[in-house]
Amino acid sequence: MDLTTLKDLKPAEYAQAAAGYRRTSEMAGAAHDRATTRIAVAMRRALKGEAATAAVRQLAELGKNFHYVQTECGLIASALDAFSYEMEAAKKKLDAALADARAGGLTVHADGSVSYPPGGEKDKDGKTPEGGRTTGLTDDTASAVGRQAAGFDPNPKARLAQDCADTIAAALEEATEADTKWAPKLRALKADDDLTVSDRDWADASSDTAGVRSAGKEYLASLPQPPPKGDPKANAEWWNSLDDDGKAAWTAMRPDSVGNLDGLPSTVRDEANRTVLAEARGSAQVEYDTWLRKHPEPPRYTDYINPMTGTIEKRVKVDSPAWKEWEAARAAAHKSIDGMDMIQDRFDRTGTGERGLPRAYLLGFDPAGDGRAIIANGNPDTADPPGLPAKTTSSALRRPVSAAAPTRVVP
Repeated sequence: MDLTTLKDLKPAEYAQAAAGYRRTSEMAGAAHDRATTRIAVAMRRALKGEAATAAVRQLAELGKNFHYVQTECGLIASALDAFSYEMEAAKKKLDAALADARAGGLTVHADGSVSYPPGGEKDKDGKTPEGGRTTGLTDDTASAVGRQAAGFDPNPKARLAQDCADTIAAALEEATEADTKWAPKLRALKADDDLTVSDRDWADASSDTAGVRSAGKEYLASLPQPPPKGDPKANAEWWNSLDDDGKAAWTAMRPDSVGNLDGLPSTVRDEANRTVLAEARGSAQVEYDTWLRKHPEPPRYTDYINPMTGTIEKRVKVDSPAWKEWEAARAAAHKSIDGMDMIQDRFDRTGTGERGLPRAYLLGFDPAGDGRAIIANGNPDTADPPGLPAKTTSSALRRPVSAAAPTRVVP
């Protein structure tokens, strides 16, 4: 990042681009809701038969694609906002230094160095202290030495020039670091050039979320923070204190935190937790596929030896010990996927109005270990009298994600 580039940079343009991606994310979210609930429910009520069932399944897949677009565009918006925030700080520092230089009659050169004219009190020979040119220093120790040396210069402009040069150098360094950090993050926020949102795409989205969260921690720290161990009321007050961009940033960068905060709207928590679920499911599938490649299935059957006669029964085959051991390990590797698939199947069935069930809301999800989930039967914010915390009004059951039975909801 050079002086001219940072000087001409307009961070607001990146914030405007972020707003555009955020609108796209919101539209994709609305399309996801229409496809998986309203349209699917209407089709299920009006149409019967295999064709209708197949159409509803296709709508569910379309909804998942919209959900992916919603997630990735939300991440891009947050990344651009964070980049704009960091570049704005660097540019303000540069603009301040340039203003000080102009006011002091200094000249700033294209390489960031600053020259100052002759000035100050004349010496005993009647000579005015000479001018000079200085280069900015960013190392704290070197900068302190440079400022001290400039302070001994009989030309009072020397210290001002050193201060301006140091500030310019620091601004350029910050801008360069931000550009270097965010350029690969933004390039990574790109889906495969196809029409299918695969498990690998969701695994990449999980990596993208972690990357944007790590790179944007300074930006996220600048926003109002949730209360530590806050109760539902305090959490709700924090959420309501955020503007729309702040809410979107927290949902995109920390969906795991937003999804598990009692007191936030159930629709917000459900959206955040479904993103965590989809990313965890994609990552788990990629890990499982890797396990399969490293552990190929051994021959399943072996000869059966009759214990009474000690002879081989040619028409009877039994599972081999090696295959049994492999199958037990394979089932363990797939265990978390089974649990997450049960949750997703629940959403697919209730969201389309199957058997008249209301929409399910995912009010808590943690993929760690065996996994934990909280599912509400219907929106708890509207099902009960207002004023009560969502957790106490929801009809939800916490149970392991990897449970062998389908996740149920306590009515």
